[in-house]
Amino acid sequence: MLASALINVLMMMAKVECYLGEKNIKNKTFKYRNRFTSLFVVLAGIQYALYMSRMLYIDVKIYDYGLFLAVIIAFVSFVEITFAIIGCFKVNGKGHYYRNIKIINLCSAITAIVVTFVALLSVADENDPRFMSGIFGLGVGILITLLGLFILIAPKISLVDNEHNVYISNQGFKEKEISIPLTNSKFYANYIYVATISNGVADGHIIRKKSPIFKWNIYIKILIIILSEILIFPYAIGAFVFYFKNRKLIKKLDGEMAQLGFYKT
Repeated sequence: MLASALINVLMMMAKVECYLGEKNIKNKTFKYRNRFTSLFVVLAGIQYALYMSRMLYIDVKIYDYGLFLAVIIAFVSFVEITFAIIGCFKVNGKGHYYRNIKIINLCSAITAIVVTFVALLSVADENDPRFMSGIFGLGVGILITLLGLFILIAPKISLVDNEHNVYISNQGFKEKEISIPLTNSKFYANYIYVATISNGVADGHIIRKKSPIFKWNIYIKILIIILSEILIFPYAIGAFVFYFKNRKLIKKLDGEMAQLGFYKT
């Protein structure tokens, strides 16, 4: 109970930092708030990893949940993790604090998956489930720690603070508007640079378009909805990789604009 309470308190403190930052209470800088948010999540991850890894070397009795309760826990946990992942996809354009809260929600939802894993093992596995439960819990603790570190570095690779880009050219450019696609994914929302040109100055923003999935055939969409509980995890992992790849978009945009004779002011 004390270990679980400490984890929840650390998660709460991380959210409080986001709330205070969003409301601009006490006039602390975003960098200050973000560091403490990251610290609290990292400490929660380390605490959880230590808490679950005790099953590897201490004789801990695992409660027998029974089939009915295990199924209910599994259902609630998967619903929670699904909403948490969906929330992470809706952070575009809403600021760093909103994104951090969604990551914290994801961390809490991941711990619910561990409870599900332990509950199902207590029913399905005739052998001692402690070892597998400990390994899985340790892995989740490490994952939460990594997500905490991600909160720290995310502003450096995020497009939130770098979406507005202005370029200048000494050459005559007849077009009054320019549109440059920056990504070409068949699964994830793509980015495009749209700018208006006036007196040799291209002033524009990097815009995130809707996911190409919305344009898929209706029957494929129905199939995806049916298999969503299975597909959402690999989709989320792919989105995470796609996010890191996009840190080079500004450099790519600079190169594309240079080919057109524009250079960043």
